[in-house]
Amino acid sequence: MRYRLVIFDLDGTLLDTIDDLAAALNAARRMNGLRQQDVSQVRSFVGNGVVKLIERSLEADPGIYDETLRDRLLKDNISYYASHCIGRTRPYDGIQALLGRLKGMNIMLACISNKDNRPSTTLVNRFFLGVFDYCTGSVEGVKRKPDPEVIDRCLSYLGVSPEDCVLIGDSDVDIATAVNAGISSISVGWGYRSREFLLESGAMSLCMNPLDLWQLLQ
Repeated sequence: MRYRLVIFDLDGTLLDTIDDLAAALNAARRMNGLRQQDVSQVRSFVGNGVVKLIERSLEADPGIYDETLRDRLLKDNISYYASHCIGRTRPYDGIQALLGRLKGMNIMLACISNKDNRPSTTLVNRFFLGVFDYCTGSVEGVKRKPDPEVIDRCLSYLGVSPEDCVLIGDSDVDIATAVNAGISSISVGWGYRSREFLLESGAMSLCMNPLDLWQLLQ
């Protein structure tokens, strides 16, 4: 194995969370008298944390919105999702087996998400309890991906150098994060961005299923 540490994104990489993300967003929109948005729309909003999710959702509406509406939507979305984040969320096929194989080879594993830390922790504990050596969602005072701070903190905590780790993710955000942190990356095509989009965004390597990912990690 060429790496000592494999860092995974969460949404769209380890877990298919889009139905629950869309349900929470639309619940917040209903509470505020806004029309519903379909899953394909919501998929395009995901990747930079919940604040950007709300802003992109509002930007897709005609007309002008103010910060008061944005803040209400944000609060309602966070509240709803915190108690409904597991409804239809599931690991992608082959992910748990892949993590088990890596764990069996004594490879260190980390999960770093732009999702708020509370639901990130809830989901990891539900589906991957005891798997990761380091895990964090978005926390106050720490910059989100694509800023390299979250990667630097992980490497420092685990005592791993940049050349010994790789970031696995499904978005342009993950590609940019790896570049900014000076580490390798592998993009996955089963998540929320298309193969073409990932290649146009500068994907270093690309795989379409967990078996391909296992082979790329060798």
